[in-house]
Amino acid sequence: MFGWVKRAALWIVAVVAIIFAAWMSGKRSQRQEEAVNDLKTYANTRKEIDNVEANISDDPAVLRDWLRERGKQ
Repeated sequence: MFGWVKRAALWIVAVVAIIFAAWMSGKRSQRQEEAVNDLKTYANTRKEIDNVEANISDDPAVLRDWLRERGKQ
């Protein structure tokens, strides 16, 4: 008598489980893409920092002037 109710409930649970799994997969992909973008941003920033540091001499006067100009920005 209530066999169809049990089957319907199982179908509903299965559909909800499939939707939840797909949603979680999408969230995981989104987090991975954000992590890759963060790493790319970090790499670009690190390269810019290295390029600036490579152009600065060891002369204290030059470093002082560079810091003063940097502080004004």
